[in-house]
Amino acid sequence: ANTSLVVQATSQVAEVMFESALNVLLFLSYLLDISGQVYMLPAEMSKIQHEFIPMVHEIIAEWLIIHFLTTMPSESPCVEDFSSHLSSLRIDNNNNIDRMSSTEKLGSIDFTLASVLRLDAQCYSAVLGSHSLNRLPQPGCFPNLIQHFSGWIIWGGFGEKPLHAFGHSTHLAQSLLRHGQCNAVENLLMIVDAHMRHEKLFGSVQSIDGDWCVLHHLLGCCLLAQAQGEPRCSPREKKVNESMRCYFRASSGEGAAHALRKLPCEAGLRHPSTSGCVSIATWKLDYNQCVMQKFEQHGMSDAACQFALAALEQVDEAVRSDSNAAEVFLTDELATSIKGRLWGNVFKYALDLDEFYDAYCAMVSNPDEESKYICLRRFMIVLHECGATKILCNSHLPFIGLNHKVEQELAWKAARSDISTRPNPYKLLYAFEMHQQNWRMAATYIYLYSTLLKSEMSMSAYQNTSLALQERLNGISAAINCLHLVHPMYACIDVQMASQLPNASHPSKKARTLEEKSGGVDSQTQGQKSYVVIEELEDEFVLTSAEYLLYLANVKWMNTGNENLPSHLVALLVEKNLYDMALTVILRFWKDSGLKKELERVFSAMALKCIPSKYSSPIIGSPSLRLMSSKNGAMIGGPSDVGVHSNQPKSSEWEVLEQYLGKYKKFHGRLPVVVAETLLCSDPQIELPLWLTDYFKGARRERRDMSGQESDPAALFRLYVDYGRYPEATELLLEYIEAYASMRPAGIIHRKRPFATWFPYTAIECLWCHLEEAIRAGHMPEQCVKLKALLHGALQSRLILLEADSKDTVCSAG
Repeated sequence: ANTSLVVQATSQVAEVMFESALNVLLFLSYLLDISGQVYMLPAEMSKIQHEFIPMVHEIIAEWLIIHFLTTMPSESPCVEDFSSHLSSLRIDNNNNIDRMSSTEKLGSIDFTLASVLRLDAQCYSAVLGSHSLNRLPQPGCFPNLIQHFSGWIIWGGFGEKPLHAFGHSTHLAQSLLRHGQCNAVENLLMIVDAHMRHEKLFGSVQSIDGDWCVLHHLLGCCLLAQAQGEPRCSPREKKVNESMRCYFRASSGEGAAHALRKLPCEAGLRHPSTSGCVSIATWKLDYNQCVMQKFEQHGMSDAACQFALAALEQVDEAVRSDSNAAEVFLTDELATSIKGRLWGNVFKYALDLDEFYDAYCAMVSNPDEESKYICLRRFMIVLHECGATKILCNSHLPFIGLNHKVEQELAWKAARSDISTRPNPYKLLYAFEMHQQNWRMAATYIYLYSTLLKSEMSMSAYQNTSLALQERLNGISAAINCLHLVHPMYACIDVQMASQLPNASHPSKKARTLEEKSGGVDSQTQGQKSYVVIEELEDEFVLTSAEYLLYLANVKWMNTGNENLPSHLVALLVEKNLYDMALTVILRFWKDSGLKKELERVFSAMALKCIPSKYSSPIIGSPSLRLMSSKNGAMIGGPSDVGVHSNQPKSSEWEVLEQYLGKYKKFHGRLPVVVAETLLCSDPQIELPLWLTDYFKGARRERRDMSGQESDPAALFRLYVDYGRYPEATELLLEYIEAYASMRPAGIIHRKRPFATWFPYTAIECLWCHLEEAIRAGHMPEQCVKLKALLHGALQSRLILLEADSKDTVCSAG
């Protein structure tokens, strides 16, 4: 209670003295303005201007500080824990404010900053001296108490006075800061700083005990504490920047090392473990690291990064300092280790701010190799977590001298990640190697990814098969493209690359070993080939494309690698009308006679689908689905390869057969014969389409014969004869005999060739015999007799023509 009376009385006196000092200042200023009218001497004017007015300014600042401390209410401390919140509710009504502790009074209107100062035991002894706290002082004692209290605020204790005014302000600021009065400390120090600026006392203040440095250090602490409670907006950034500026000023003043070392731990400085005299650079290095840690504790990475860089600037200076000072500080750490740690901090702060380029620069600037590689690993992890792995594959970060380490880290990540991880480490390795123009390694990694997907698909519980097949196709295709960029002598993939990846247990739920992850790579190639060439990749691409299309058609088939030739695969593809894919597989895996045989089987099945009757395909069974016509340009793996239902009109089946027959006839000239024979075998009375018979008669414009090709008129003639189509056979023969007879004289030489070469003599003889048998059996005797007569007449005319041509030739020769 006595202290409260002293504080209240001091506030009233301070207000009166402040107003009086202002009046004196106004009077002196007015006196200077009218100096000419009152006949003042220049010496008097100079004395007023250089002695009296600065003195009054100092008095005004002193009483302003006193009035501020005695009238400004204290701030409530920041309550964090639950018990403090509960006690602040004051549920017990019997407890009044007089019985509350001094700490609980913080934030009350009548509890001023001066009351906060009395919480320090030293303040009590300094202000009240020998006066008892248990009884009211005599009225005559109040002037002395007020004088002592106000003097203590400005000058401190009575034993020793500071060498300059406001020297005790730093001690007051420490006391207020100890009790969480950050705003008050800021205002107090700003008043002192403004007065010093006005009076231009910086030089003298900096040179006296380093109090100027202490002032700015404390001001920086206040601004930092205030910025911590501010939301992330411009006021917070402004306070952080001001706090940084104050800390830098504090470390740059004269006597800073000696003055700041005296500050207690509450001021935010750890005292160095070294003893004795250290160099200025060594002290600045330690100070910047302390401030860096303060900003780091408050989550202000940008500011912490600035002080880490400032500390780095002092490392070399500390090493170049006198040997004694350097040895004192660097006994446990070498300069390289210190730089490595500081660059590691800069790297960490840059990552916290998502400044990846700055983080990269800090990483490559780190002289400590071990610390550099630790930073590199962290860099890769953060890029992966932030989805910023694209930065590894562009030209922004060259990774000079670190390419091998980057590849090792990515491979380490890939070996310990699930195959479904996004972004996928194997794709990232592929992109990284492509950026480095290491085509063969890029192909190796992307092929390994495809192989691991295949291994995953072999598991019964695997999902997303369609997506996995697409990824496999893309991976194999990318590997093929990469190997095409390599010299043909080295265009291969080392399938043992998986064994070179770092061995470790997998963190995924599926406890798999590396050999299981690599799937069929080791199991299929162990004891066999160690390399995969482009041709093998192309084979795998074709088979995977077929597997993908079958999956879309609800047919499960997987390439086990045990079959030499995928005959069963072709059957499944034809069954689902995936003709493009089936024919692609045939052209890829069969050659020569095997190719022709498979083509015949496929086109025979396609021909059977055109017949509107009940049948069973000899190689694929009953048809249910079919692909879109390839006239839409459907190729391997394209969405147009997906089949449509077989309830389409049979006319579309004929169109599909016509299109594919015209496209693949060049691979096997007998395909029209196979198609026609299949149709006639299934239905001997079927009418062959005109486009099919044109394949047999197509050469008639250039030549008048019936033989000489695999699909020639003679072949069609034989089919007609074999399947009892005698009228069509006779008509076809008569057509070509008449064409032969009507040949121009210029082409007479063609008629001189042997008859058996140009006409199917055996088939004609067979037709003649069949007609005679039909006549004897009484099977359509009239029609057969008529056909026989037409055939006899045509052959007789043919022989007569040949005889006449022979005589003409003999006469011409004679």
